[in-house]
Amino acid sequence: MKVLKGYKFRMYPTEEQKQFFIETFGCVRFTYNHLLVERQHHLQWVEEESLITPASLKKDYPFLKKTDSLALSNAQRNLDRAFKNYFSGRAGYPKLKTKKDPWQSYTTNNQKHTIYFDKDQVKLPKLKSLIAVHQHRSINGKIKSATISAKENKEFYISILCVEEVFPLTKTHQSVGIAYCPNQLLELSQNLCVSELNQHPLEKKMTREKHKLQVRARVAKKRKVRLENAKNYQKQKQKVEVLLKAKRDQKKDFIDQLTYQLVANYDQLFIENDPVFSEELAITFSETDWQFFLYKIQYKADWYGKKVTFVSLANTLQKNKSREIEKIGLQINNL
Repeated sequence: MKVLKGYKFRMYPTEEQKQFFIETFGCVRFTYNHLLVERQHHLQWVEEESLITPASLKKDYPFLKKTDSLALSNAQRNLDRAFKNYFSGRAGYPKLKTKKDPWQSYTTNNQKHTIYFDKDQVKLPKLKSLIAVHQHRSINGKIKSATISAKENKEFYISILCVEEVFPLTKTHQSVGIAYCPNQLLELSQNLCVSELNQHPLEKKMTREKHKLQVRARVAKKRKVRLENAKNYQKQKQKVEVLLKAKRDQKKDFIDQLTYQLVANYDQLFIENDPVFSEELAITFSETDWQFFLYKIQYKADWYGKKVTFVSLANTLQKNKSREIEKIGLQINNL
């Protein structure tokens, strides 16, 4: 079965390449906003007037000719998709993009081998030189598109969308019941040796760095300095943000490995569809983590020929959940 598969890598562009990306972000944002304003005018006042396009914008704004034309075309497609989501009730009304947003991005397409990897470098349209990239895993499919994104124009990433051939995994004739657990993410009806999320060293360091941040905030307050102007506070804040990102990445990697392990070991996965989420500060895995797990497990089961079924445990007390999951395991193994 052919599927769309995504990869994300960190990029390390030169100053010249950074400038190209920043200018492209601006041109894409400019195009999107102009098309949005025109669409608003069209929907409210104009009956049979044709809408402007990125190509027509280039006539009035020649600086757009210097950027990747596919990036501008994708800005128009993104706007069309935003309006479709709005009219179908899946999203709110499209908003103007702003350069104050910490994350900026644009998408370009692979046409006649214009996007390719060469060892630890990647080639992109409109750029003559290769960009250094940390390619931590190989790409096996055909590249369709690439999305370049940047956080505050400092951290640069590339997300690759590929078409890949995946094959069903070997049938195990085994089933498992799965329920949400706030501290371990999952409770299983079967004994499965899963990789543990070894985050204790990270947690200890984060606790220490957060405490330092609180201390520096109190010092700044005592000196009557606003936090945005307190250099020591801002430096410490960046350290905490780096650790928070590391924690998020660690969780994603853990869930990625866990979901593959589950679909590899079981043909049928019976998952709790009504978990109770706690607001306690001590929990390790939140509702967001559980939803990310569900997203991963469902498409991987579809890819590899396994089946996911949702079951209700609405009347089960939290302390008896493990026992109930074991009962489900016995029931499904007797099917």
